[in-house]
Amino acid sequence: MWFSKSAPEPEVPFFAWSSEEHSVGVTVFDQEHQRLATLMSQIHATVKEKRDRALTLKLMESLIHETRAHFDHEERVMEEAGFPEREAHVAEHSALIEHAKVRLQLFRNGAIGALVMPNFLKAWLIPHMQIMDRKYAAFLRRHGVR
Repeated sequence: MWFSKSAPEPEVPFFAWSSEEHSVGVTVFDQEHQRLATLMSQIHATVKEKRDRALTLKLMESLIHETRAHFDHEERVMEEAGFPEREAHVAEHSALIEHAKVRLQLFRNGAIGALVMPNFLKAWLIPHMQIMDRKYAAFLRRHGVR
């Protein structure tokens, strides 16, 4: 009996963006969140497939930089709109950046594996978007920001 080889199933990205699950309803921030998800998936794929430490480190640094830029953007818009819970949101952002920098340094020193960073950020970012970001997004939409 002859059996055909089935095509391998396409690999699902580490962080597969879903508008239904992850969207906050403000287009520019959804786009920025998607970019962060893509970077996390790139780090994950680089570690799993290429095992390239230098590239992984570069991508991690880029992820932290882009995350900080995204947070700065969110914080600026929240301030301009007068979002009343801005200070708590900023504190959460600051804590995440500090935790990420510590993990980056631990990775540089060889104290932790490369998957710690994308796993940590994914575990933090999804609930942050679904709870904290959706609060400010609802506020911004009520004030005309789409």
